[in-house]
Amino acid sequence: MAGTKGPRQKSDEHVAKIRGPKGGRGAVREHILTAARKAFVEHGYDSTTMRGIAREAGCDSALVSYYFGSKQLLFRECMNLPEDPAQLVINSLFEGREGAGARLISTALDLYEGQLTKDTMMALMRALMTDVSTNQRFKRYIRNDVIARVSQFSSHPERLAEEIEITMATMYGIATMRYIVELEPIATMPRERLVRQMAPTIQMRVDRIFALLER
Repeated sequence: MAGTKGPRQKSDEHVAKIRGPKGGRGAVREHILTAARKAFVEHGYDSTTMRGIAREAGCDSALVSYYFGSKQLLFRECMNLPEDPAQLVINSLFEGREGAGARLISTALDLYEGQLTKDTMMALMRALMTDVSTNQRFKRYIRNDVIARVSQFSSHPERLAEEIEITMATMYGIATMRYIVELEPIATMPRERLVRQMAPTIQMRVDRIFALLER
């Protein structure tokens, strides 16, 4: 019959329906990302569902899967940054030993105050504690994109890795106390003063890193 639709036509129409109107696909995708970021921050990774994100975005849950595939991939995109934090840190380090402690602290503060907003940090920290896959990816990122990229220049890679991890742990602790826990006086301390206070501690570690790189 002329009016009967075949399986292929029905399938094509179903795909088109999932994708949404051609002119609005970019907007739909952004609506989903906005809803997902809000859900991850407010509810944490485990309690956030694809259906809940779809409800918040005002779309069919099939659209969420179509654009992002899975909750893990959607979370990863929500946490994406326009610049590579590891490269920024490495660039600060290799500008030279002198003043490296202050530069590293300033670079970390730039990230947290600019790209890494408090809400994003909280969502990421929750996911690191509750989602095994996110935790493993973060560990691989630190090992491969930070530690390995610096350690390759040393004949003592294990000792260098230890110094880098301690340095990173110190800076992470500063950021957590200032932006997440909001512990006083660190939370409201003027940035310049915070850099002056912490730079000697980081510089001590940086000196050890450079000493291992020079051997």
